[in-house]
Order: sequence, then structure tokens, then C-alpha cells
Amino acid sequence: MPDIVYEIINLIASLIRFLGMGVLGLALGWLVLDLFKKSGNWQFQIALFLGFVGLIIAMAYYLPWGALGAFAIG
Repeated sequence: MPDIVYEIINLIASLIRFLGMGVLGLALGWLVLDLFKKSGNWQFQIALFLGFVGLIIAMAYYLPWGALGAFAIG
């Protein structure tokens, strides 16, 4: 196949990754805030916060910048 086909497929994949990470960021943000408000004990709130921070740290290390930016926007 010509190289332009690979470039087009790569562009489409990057756009889908960007949109997917935006949706994931929005969904995880809502989930964490909802669970944080509904939980009554402080131990669960701390565990939830540390788990979310750990997820962000892992994403910052392993994801490309565009996907991480989409997650942050979401």
C-alpha cells in the first residue's frame, strides 16, 4: 500500500484516541466526584483520591501528550 494510506489511518486512529480519552476523562471525573460525595467515611475518600492520583501519574508516564491532554480536558 502507498504511504499516504498509512498516514491517513494513523491520523484517524489519533483522532479516535483523542476523543476516547476525552470521554474517559469526563466519565471518570463524574464517577470519582459522585463516589466522593456519597461515601460517608474518610478512609474511602482517601483511597479514592489516591487511586485517581495514581491513575493520573501512570497515564502521564505511558500515554502520548495528546491523549493525556484530552483526558485532562474531559
